[in-house]
Amino acid sequence: MFAQRSLNLTMQSEATLSSNYIYSMELILPKKKDIESNPHRQLQREALVTVFHGGKVIPVVAEYCVHLTPLPGFCGIPRYIPFSFRPFTNPETSAAIEVLIEETNRLAGDILFESFEGSLVNCGNRCLGFETVVPYAAITSGVGDEGFRGFWFPFLQRRRPSTLNPVDFVVLVTVNGTATPQTADVWYNGQLFDSLQSFRKAWQRGMVDKLHVSFPSDPIPSEVFPPHPQRPPTQVEPDGKRYSIKGQSVHYMNWDFQFGVSPTHGPQLYQIKFKNEMIVYQLGLSEMTVFYSSSEPIGRFANFFDSVVLIGNNIQTLVPGVDCPTHATFANSRFMSETSHMPIIKKNSICVFEHNTGIPLRRHYVAEDYPSGYYEGVPNTVLVLRMIATLVNYDYIYDFIFYHNGAMETKVTTSGIDLPSYVQNTTKYGFQINKQATGVLHHHMFNFKVDLDIGGTKNSYSTYDIREESVQNQFLKGRYPEKWFQTKIVKVDYATEREAAFRYNFSKPKHHVFYNTENRDKFGNPKAYRLLSRGMSKNLFREGVGNEPGASWMRYQLAVTKRKETEQYSSSKYATFDGEDRVVSFENFIGDEPILQEDLVAWVTLGIHHIPHTSELPIMQTVGGDVSFFLLPFNFFPKDPSFGIRDSVGIYYNDPKGPLNVLSNMEEVDCVPTRTYTVEDLAADPEDFVPRPTCEK
Repeated sequence: MFAQRSLNLTMQSEATLSSNYIYSMELILPKKKDIESNPHRQLQREALVTVFHGGKVIPVVAEYCVHLTPLPGFCGIPRYIPFSFRPFTNPETSAAIEVLIEETNRLAGDILFESFEGSLVNCGNRCLGFETVVPYAAITSGVGDEGFRGFWFPFLQRRRPSTLNPVDFVVLVTVNGTATPQTADVWYNGQLFDSLQSFRKAWQRGMVDKLHVSFPSDPIPSEVFPPHPQRPPTQVEPDGKRYSIKGQSVHYMNWDFQFGVSPTHGPQLYQIKFKNEMIVYQLGLSEMTVFYSSSEPIGRFANFFDSVVLIGNNIQTLVPGVDCPTHATFANSRFMSETSHMPIIKKNSICVFEHNTGIPLRRHYVAEDYPSGYYEGVPNTVLVLRMIATLVNYDYIYDFIFYHNGAMETKVTTSGIDLPSYVQNTTKYGFQINKQATGVLHHHMFNFKVDLDIGGTKNSYSTYDIREESVQNQFLKGRYPEKWFQTKIVKVDYATEREAAFRYNFSKPKHHVFYNTENRDKFGNPKAYRLLSRGMSKNLFREGVGNEPGASWMRYQLAVTKRKETEQYSSSKYATFDGEDRVVSFENFIGDEPILQEDLVAWVTLGIHHIPHTSELPIMQTVGGDVSFFLLPFNFFPKDPSFGIRDSVGIYYNDPKGPLNVLSNMEEVDCVPTRTYTVEDLAADPEDFVPRPTCEK
């Protein structure tokens, strides 16, 4: 890219708003038909390079396709995106913060000190600042100017955890093209002013309702338990690892798959096979959103599309013994950053481990049977691939879980610190959680792409609806009941994408199944996989208004479409600011395309309505904060494929007078567990984990 002199690129570390510089690089997936036709051939790989051309007369974002082999070169013409649609950028944020601090300190520094007992500069141990930026796009603000971009900066008192110490002071900063950012509206104690200057004048004239918030003290220490130091349980691998990893390929018992990280969209899995048979060609996160509600700017306009900060680039180093077991295998992730000319490596940011879930995969006890009563069971030992992304205040734990019966689970678990508003005199949007904060209602939504290949690439989608029926009661001995009510199965086939855009109706339960009509068992049943969602959540935002169209996938708990190379993801990194003309509109994915015996993609939406409360302070627990969906064999195997696993336990008599037989591979373990990575190892390269503070307060 730097060899193309016409691009006039600036090094990322020296870039400003008016520079031409590389924002991101991302591998482009090979075309599926090329992989299927040449599974063993080395394919030419291509990358998507996003450049912000702030130095052009009319600034623009350009996406370049660059082929990487045998020599780098352009493949096709660039795609141009309006400059105002670009995601958050470091030069823009830095310029906005510089203007914000200078003008706020000059025009309102004394007011802030009087109100909140802190300062923006030279503040010692009583500092004010901000940690969150709330985007204010043209579509949200109603501003018709095509180049408009706004950012609300909510102020807080910097005492860890700072996010829980908001003050009722918010400043809007606007950016038009590559011009110097400007401060605009000011919110203070429930009052709105059109500028810092007008806020100061109103203050001097006694026209402002003053607010005083004491600077927070150190938190009260928690009660320590148990009374005596005892370490928690740990798991061991007495015979070594039962899985293997080569590069980004994993083999575990009957499972094989590959993993990766999209810088924009986050965790991705590819070519998931069970017993050498393809189940899923691609499974990965496509977008996450969090839409808040409140009476003041930070909560009202906090509609976050997380791709705006590049989800994959925010995958974090994992702490052994907490984030993953110490016996896990850890791997690095790497990506290009707009602040670095060289790849950034996040050490130990991916982990793979096998563990016992503590509940049987199956079990059954029979006191009497022929020739003997018996017990049969097997522990539910699974393989987990995990990544964790921290996006400002929230932490998202992504788990891909593989079971021995051919099922797999995709799970997201939330943790982190709440993003509250300053305390409000109403519980309409949330509850007061400390002396100065209201935890406000918000809705998490996650969208996953699942490219299923069940028995080949030609698949169909049906539901087995469970409906009520009334039947004549021929067993009637008296006069009542003449009719008997029960349920029945009704198979419903879906012919088009629009028919298969599913909005959950609790009164109409159903099983969602995917199968190849030509692939049946000896009984004539389609050999299928069932998609079971354990995280359906209804979107309550009005369709077509505000930011809702940017996440139109939220309208459906499941949508099934015909696979297209042009529909790789349901969203884009431009979704926060592209309201005037969506770069990716998921609603346009759903048309009248036929989906009978076609290559199908299931778009799965999960969600959580979150009402924060005091018991979540200071850091939210993961308990109850998880959502997931399963892919379950449904008549796909003639019997449970896990029945032959050596982990099984069988107990029975061979004959009435003989001894009790116990068949088990569970031998006692008396050893010190092997640790592949420890907390102490983090100290070897501390700045790879927690960046060192850049300045002294």
